[in-house]
Amino acid sequence: MAKKNVESQDQKGKGKFIHRLRNKYRLVVINETTFDERFSYRLSPLNLISTFGITLLLISSLTILIIIYTPLKEWIPGYPSNEIRKQSYHAATMADSLAVVVSQHRRYNDNLVLILKGEMPADSFLVDSGLGYTYENIQFTRSPEDSILRDRFEKEEKYNIVLTPGINSKRLKETVLFFPPVRGQISGHFDSEIDHLGVDITADKNEPILATLDGTVILSSWTTEAGYIIQIMHKNNLVSVYKHNSVLLHKIGDVVTAGEAIAIIGNTGEITTGPHLHFEIWHEGVAVNPEEFITF
Repeated sequence: MAKKNVESQDQKGKGKFIHRLRNKYRLVVINETTFDERFSYRLSPLNLISTFGITLLLISSLTILIIIYTPLKEWIPGYPSNEIRKQSYHAATMADSLAVVVSQHRRYNDNLVLILKGEMPADSFLVDSGLGYTYENIQFTRSPEDSILRDRFEKEEKYNIVLTPGINSKRLKETVLFFPPVRGQISGHFDSEIDHLGVDITADKNEPILATLDGTVILSSWTTEAGYIIQIMHKNNLVSVYKHNSVLLHKIGDVVTAGEAIAIIGNTGEITTGPHLHFEIWHEGVAVNPEEFITF
């Protein structure tokens, strides 16, 4: 019985509280001198609390939107600015490139030491791969299908007169749009008489080298004369060559698009006097002057 009385008293208390919130009041503004009523407004505690809550919510939402979509967020302690984020991204990219260069040079030095000792480098294709195959044990045999194909090809070509097609520079310019591999100053021009079958372009240090056309990487390697070299096969029997790079960003078989970074400018190889790109274009097996097609 006592428990029921307590519950009824609680319900009465809650009812009185809600009733008080709904009580109507009138806010009146009166002229102190003439006692004329200037302004009046009916309100209740519930309306006042609701109005205050909605106003606070709108102000909070507006403040959050301003902070998110305006530069004001950069004033928040601990929030990095756009410039800092750009510098961080650039530093991370440079660190990754340097790590690749250091790894390549370390591997090159280790292989050079092994060669000077008369040993075989660990990454040489002459070393046993662990599968039981060695270079000396490879035997080349001709299959019946291969013999049939060779015989048919020799018969088809036996009486054919093959003429080396000329380079139609005008047609090539009209049908192919080349992307500049790098922007810079030309330090060496194309000259077939001295076997300089490309152009030398100087640019800023660590400048990325870009693919001049869409294509597939057919060579990504190191040579003594040209250093790190990469070649790309394109449509229309076009091949582009990029020499003396410091870092190669693609391997053989990779498909690249025009304007995509494929290497970093460098000074590798014996035939070089400073950081630059030696760039060549070959059309149907003949070297052409890149300056006729690209403005560097």
